[in-house]
Amino acid sequence: MATSRDRDRWLIPIFALTIFTSAFLLFQVQPLISKFILPWFGGSPAVWTAAMLFFQATLFGGYLYAHLTTSQLSAARQWQVHVGLLTAAVVAVLLTRIVPPAWLRPSGEAGESPLARIFVLLGVTVGLPYFALSSTGPLLQRWFSQVIVGRSPYRLFALSNVGSLLAILSYPLCIEPLLGGRTQAACWSIGFVVFAVCCGICVNEVRMARGRTAAQDAPPPVRSTPAGGSLRTAWIALPALASVMFLAVNNEVCQNVASVPLLWIVPLSLYLLSFIIAFDHPRWYWRRGCAVAAAATLVLMAGYGPITDVVATLVGDSAEVFFDHWWVETVVHFAGLSLVLLMCHGELARLKPAADHLTACYLSMSLGGAIGGLLVNLVAPQVFTTFHEFPLGLFASVVLATLVVASGGSAVDSAAGAPVVGRSRPVGRVAAVICGMLALFGIWRWRLAPDDAGDAAVRTTYRGRSFYGTLSVQERNTGGEDASFTFYSGHIVHGRQFSRPERRQLPLTYYGEGSGVRMAIDHAQRSSERCHIGVVGLGVGTLATYARPGDRVRFYEINPQVAEVARNASWFRYLADCKGKVDLVLGDARLQLERELDAAGPHGFDVLCLDAFSGDAIPAHLLTAEAFAIYDRHLRPGGVLAVHITNTYLDLYPVVRRLAEHQGFHHTRIYRPAVPEKMLFRNCYMLLSKDRDFILATPEDIEAMPPRFRKPRDVPLWTDEYGSLLPLLL
Repeated sequence: MATSRDRDRWLIPIFALTIFTSAFLLFQVQPLISKFILPWFGGSPAVWTAAMLFFQATLFGGYLYAHLTTSQLSAARQWQVHVGLLTAAVVAVLLTRIVPPAWLRPSGEAGESPLARIFVLLGVTVGLPYFALSSTGPLLQRWFSQVIVGRSPYRLFALSNVGSLLAILSYPLCIEPLLGGRTQAACWSIGFVVFAVCCGICVNEVRMARGRTAAQDAPPPVRSTPAGGSLRTAWIALPALASVMFLAVNNEVCQNVASVPLLWIVPLSLYLLSFIIAFDHPRWYWRRGCAVAAAATLVLMAGYGPITDVVATLVGDSAEVFFDHWWVETVVHFAGLSLVLLMCHGELARLKPAADHLTACYLSMSLGGAIGGLLVNLVAPQVFTTFHEFPLGLFASVVLATLVVASGGSAVDSAAGAPVVGRSRPVGRVAAVICGMLALFGIWRWRLAPDDAGDAAVRTTYRGRSFYGTLSVQERNTGGEDASFTFYSGHIVHGRQFSRPERRQLPLTYYGEGSGVRMAIDHAQRSSERCHIGVVGLGVGTLATYARPGDRVRFYEINPQVAEVARNASWFRYLADCKGKVDLVLGDARLQLERELDAAGPHGFDVLCLDAFSGDAIPAHLLTAEAFAIYDRHLRPGGVLAVHITNTYLDLYPVVRRLAEHQGFHHTRIYRPAVPEKMLFRNCYMLLSKDRDFILATPEDIEAMPPRFRKPRDVPLWTDEYGSLLPLLL
């Protein structure tokens, strides 16, 4: 006869495997399905925002289902309902293979809501299986606590975060570079069926264990005291702060510190790792030490510039050079984030309830995480013109750190609902409060107060923000010979123009004399008296300065705020002073070009310039075989496709070369070093054309190119189903 210990040896691994698999699949399907739909909706950040909003809402729904199922239904009904859900989810996966059907593709008609269409598409494709996966963690942990006495179910929560972490790391590093989209979907579908079988085994084992307990007339378990309002508030507030800081630091680093591709993996990994550490065992979280370290690092994050300037003054030039490296500031931000996350989740773990209130705790945690996501992704872009949620998150984190230090050794034993009082140290508490107030003042002074004493030669005249990021316009050397306006997207320059009328027609930054795009336009203008030039990515409209009377320049721009900046003649006059005709089309360039083919036929561009790849968030849907087929149809016979591949970290040459060969283009590459005195940046263009004579007459010129961009790389053909940045970074 099997003993209780023998049964536990079987049950614990199967519960662990099921929860680990559910978390792994949960985090794998998010980037997988998002890559499928990205080209359908323009590849904009709004697509990711809408997808994440759907997943957060579904996750909350799964947690709510787990809570209501375990608290409102009888044991027999719980098993029946969940088995039915698993069966329906498996059928849905086998029918759809989680590949979006063509009939859900947006029509592009006026008045169609992309957000609603994305929600419907995700709901039909992955809604039911994602809901089933979302409910698995809290549901199985609750059942685990009922059938395996003496084992903490919260270690399973830590294990689930291990599965999530492995999914996040493995997708961009292993799965995306090796497998196409449909192969990924097929593998995921098989994994889901395996998960459903394991979950069914868990359900059956729980049913049998409860049956044995009922046959032995065992007394019902003693229920603990329900959590009070303050405890439930903490369950919501702590995850909300962690979510805000995770997203805010990610935005701050990727937009204003270093636009390094795949850098978003680090904060997400830290977020999951903090859950693993906090919930695996109490010994991993040193409460007071973590709070003090967090407060100190937060102050350094808030005043990084002034503090490092003081240190450099005291130590010398070597310290200044060290602090100027982008990775030093990035490490400081991520160190502060990791301490804040560990503090939030460590405090949350200290407040975890007894097992019979486990699902209520997880429901509150998911609500808090969703609130944090909504505040940063939806509310902040409507309220702030820059990333003000970052200093506000610093504010709240310092307050929490101060409260943790000032509370001494006291905490709440939430399972018993009673306070546990440690040794009181009034002097330490007063010191903690004073330090916290000084930290708050420093954050306000450096990050939130208006900057009235800045560089006299630089004046910010505009700030804006939307789903697409932050924008700003700076005026430099007001009234001087080199007076100019500069347009920034995050910290990346996307255009500059001299202010003085006699110098306004000079093309600056990436578009000056000798650049690849200038060579393409010169060739087209020598061949035709009236040229049609298409440009994907507006910036400030610099290329309009090359248009002659009779020429047409058609810009495509996805961000309406960029169009407002470029049209403001008080700052930039490239569009206003253009000698030819300027058309400006708002919306994703690929979708608009595709729709224009269907509506009016090819434009017959003499030159089509793709100028959307200088930042971190590469719109990969513009660099696929399907996209290049659209460009090819819009070019006149012998027209030139000029691809601007200047990038700080990515070598896009092998991608464009493979696409050119696939589409039958001849190609060449033109690199120009920076000329600071002329305000010209280093730039690299690939020129593609089916006019062999033009390409032969324009030999490759990369003599001044940095060695890291000459490294031979062979990448597979990018398509709407396959594309990975990893081979471009290695």
